[in-house]
Parts: sequence; C-alpha cells; structure tokens
Amino acid sequence: MDSLAHKRTPTATHLKLTKDESGVDVDQSMYMSMIGSLFYLTTSRPDIAFAVGVCARYQAAPK
Repeated sequence: MDSLAHKRTPTATHLKLTKDESGVDVDQSMYMSMIGSLFYLTTSRPDIAFAVGVCARYQAAPK
C-alpha cells in the first residue's frame, strides 16, 4: 500500500455543520430508513460514504 497514489476528493472535508433551530421536523423513521438505504448503496459507491456518514450523525433529531 506504500506505492499507492493519493487522490483528491471533491467533498469538503472540513465541513462544519450546525443545528438548524428553525427547521421543520421530519419523520424520524423515514429519515432513518433513507439513511439505511444510502448505507446499502455505499457498498457499490464508496464515493458517497463520507456524505452518508455525515447525514447519519443527525438521525436523533433530523430537520
């Protein structure tokens, strides 16, 4: 693995997300279901794994 070349990612890696206090609450079970489906997709699309992981952090109170 020492001979592998590094690749740049088009995703903002230092993204700071903040809580949306004025946002509308969404159905938590539907949000969790969508995140689960996206996690399933990451097996064939590893390029979306970081973004899905960020979304998964907000399953407790999605807005």
